[in-house]
Amino acid sequence: MPPRLPTRFPTIHWLLAAGLALGVAACAARQARHSHYWPAAGTGRASLLPDVSGLAWLGGDRFLAVHDAKYPDEAGFPRVSLLDLPAGLDGVRWTPLAIEFPGEPASDLESVARVSDASGHDLVLVAESTEEVAEAPFARRIFLIEVSGVGAAVVDQAEWPVATRNVEGTAVAAVGGALLFLFAERADGEPSSEIRWAELRLDPLRFGPFRSAGAFSTPGPTGPNARPVAALEVDARGVVYAASSEDPDDDGGPFRSAVYRIGRVVADGGGAVVLDPAPVQLAVLDGLKVESLAARERGHGIVELWVGVDDEYYGGTIRRLPER
Repeated sequence: MPPRLPTRFPTIHWLLAAGLALGVAACAARQARHSHYWPAAGTGRASLLPDVSGLAWLGGDRFLAVHDAKYPDEAGFPRVSLLDLPAGLDGVRWTPLAIEFPGEPASDLESVARVSDASGHDLVLVAESTEEVAEAPFARRIFLIEVSGVGAAVVDQAEWPVATRNVEGTAVAAVGGALLFLFAERADGEPSSEIRWAELRLDPLRFGPFRSAGAFSTPGPTGPNARPVAALEVDARGVVYAASSEDPDDDGGPFRSAVYRIGRVVADGGGAVVLDPAPVQLAVLDGLKVESLAARERGHGIVELWVGVDDEYYGGTIRRLPER
């Protein structure tokens, strides 16, 4: 008969197993903290929609969203996704897209703008925010992406042609036969942010001289945690919108946002952006951090305005604003 093992060994085995389980649980907890949109088991989909840091309407019930994953810390996180409006209780359906970015993976994508061109293709401009220029000098690129079905590919890219920091709002407007590119920095803690614009050319992707439409002074939120421009959008009528947000730099919030109609794109002199004498408040969203806007055309001159949020620990979502 083989010798009996001392009774202390099962206890040690149990302690080792318990320690391993605790280690796995701790890793899972760390993963959950840093990725609240980790794919649900067996589904290939995330349990929560990631932050919607940029939003563009593609047509019908489909939108394209970008997410502000950083590189290299969040190299495996999704950067771009297709969103489909709910058809039932399953909520917003989203599909991460595998996109090959030239050079380093995209970092801190904070905005996306739909581009209308004669080709009929679904083209979007996706911009890195240039938040960490010193640490990541590659993170100042603008990508031209073509979306086809459930796939997308980078067809051209350019570096920001002017010095920028923390750009969270971009938009593209069609006026006459020209395209105008608009952008604004989020301007943390400042009372206003300058709206700048330039002519946009495709094939190859390039920008004309940038001009200023003036400063958009947000009526609120204001204060040290405010961001005057967290998103920009231009609808098919040429109306310009901006979202302002408040972020205490705490992933648990609380957040607060407001959406404004701030100006118009006009055809004078081949196209220009003109700010209104005073912004018109369209919505206040307490508890939500709006970081994206998208205008959806419904026909007969009806335009819906949609917001996308980045609520950090609480994930993201999109919602339609009431018509004004």
